[in-house]
Amino acid sequence: MQDIDSMIDFFLLEKGESISVNGVDQIALIIDTVDKLTYFDDKIIRCKNQIFTGDIVEYNNLNYLTISQIDKEENSFRARIRKCSYQIAFNWSGNIKWFDCIEESKVFDVSTGNYISLPTGNINIFLQNNLDTRDISLSQRFYITNQPFKITGIDKSQRGIIKLNCSLDLISADDDVENDIVDRWKYETVHTYTLTIDNGDTANVLLNDVLPLNVTVTDNGATVENPVIIFTSSDSNIVSVDNSGQVMGISLGQAVITAKLKYHDTILDSITVTTTENISHSYSITITGSSTVIIGFSQSYVAHIFDNGEEIFDKSVVWSIRNQDGTSTAYATITASTGNSATVKAASNSSYVNKYVILKAVLSDDDSVFNEYTIQIKSLF
Repeated sequence: MQDIDSMIDFFLLEKGESISVNGVDQIALIIDTVDKLTYFDDKIIRCKNQIFTGDIVEYNNLNYLTISQIDKEENSFRARIRKCSYQIAFNWSGNIKWFDCIEESKVFDVSTGNYISLPTGNINIFLQNNLDTRDISLSQRFYITNQPFKITGIDKSQRGIIKLNCSLDLISADDDVENDIVDRWKYETVHTYTLTIDNGDTANVLLNDVLPLNVTVTDNGATVENPVIIFTSSDSNIVSVDNSGQVMGISLGQAVITAKLKYHDTILDSITVTTTENISHSYSITITGSSTVIIGFSQSYVAHIFDNGEEIFDKSVVWSIRNQDGTSTAYATITASTGNSATVKAASNSSYVNKYVILKAVLSDDDSVFNEYTIQIKSLF
């Protein structure tokens, strides 16, 4: 009977799967291992192209590290690969680099043939040995699952792989714990993002027609140009949406469209869109302007009126303002209103610093349509 190596071309043609090795596409046979031990997700790779220990193999949208020596036969190469369990980030003075890794909190005991746990707070990390990982040094820190670790030992004895011995460390005030990046705020400004679908909370779209969504993203109050946004529909059979926010009515009914920042997926907004055969009015209001006003100074605000997600300019609003805490002494007043614009001035009283007022815009011919905007009174210094 002929073995796999002598028939490798046939097997690759019939059973081969698409993979990439260090970013280069190729075809390989991927075989599940038959080991009794199943602590790790290991597979056997067999391919025509040269592979090396430490290579990163992408298979089924998962990354694997080549952990064994390479078995070179006459017509093919064979090796064991292990699924990378995490991506970890190292920070070199603000230059952040991410690496696929295998994390072990257990080691294989040769004498017993079983896996035993490492001492509490200790882990081993296995990385590809490359130009970037060779810059990793003793005492450097990183995060896994919101926990900080410090490198206590570095082993480069296995060709193609770097092994890090690590122990649990303390959280620093400069660490971005949520995103698992050490010392991030030592070199970067803390970002405060907002994302708003400017079309309002609801909109209608005609069957087989398109409604464009307008989305505004800010960072610390400044508009972000060309943000990367992901749009999704709760039911694309009723209302679909593409990557640019173009909404289409597919069939009669209702769906929720959500827009979120690609790299900050907790920053999001949504709108309920109804597919109809005949468009009826669906008005909404958004208010734009600063979220703060300094005592004794003024800020301008604009009410944007939308009908089924499209901004219109033939309607007006009525403005009002009140204290958020319900007290009657005015922390701020509306000093002017022209068209759909209003000017708000904070009272010149230092005791009002850090108080809040609510600016309200009501559609002049339908008081059921309104929006409220919270403004904080700030000190000049």
